[in-house]
Amino acid sequence: MQEFTTAMRQTFRFAFFFMAASVILWALLPEHKVFLQSIFAGMFANTINNAVLFSKAWKTTKPGSRPRGTGMLQRFVMVAFLAYLTVRFPEIFVISGALIGFFLIQVVSLLFVYRSFK
Repeated sequence: MQEFTTAMRQTFRFAFFFMAASVILWALLPEHKVFLQSIFAGMFANTINNAVLFSKAWKTTKPGSRPRGTGMLQRFVMVAFLAYLTVRFPEIFVISGALIGFFLIQVVSLLFVYRSFK
């Protein structure tokens, strides 16, 4: 279980690093403001989804506890809310940036975090 905790810590570390980088780029590149806001919103939603999944997985490690799901409904609601925001406010968010930001953390964690354990 120690490897899983370390992997999740590194995933959150990469997520916050990329979120900070998108905020810095947002300040430095005002002509790409809408796209970078969308990337940040996608990364924020994905970080919340990772936290939900981590908490559900962590609860199953306690002795005597039964697995009660992975929080799939909460994660679908988060994705739906992100899609709703991008459709409702097209002057603030674009769907392409939100989707890129949402899947960026998963790709980074697959490439860097879980590969480092092999």
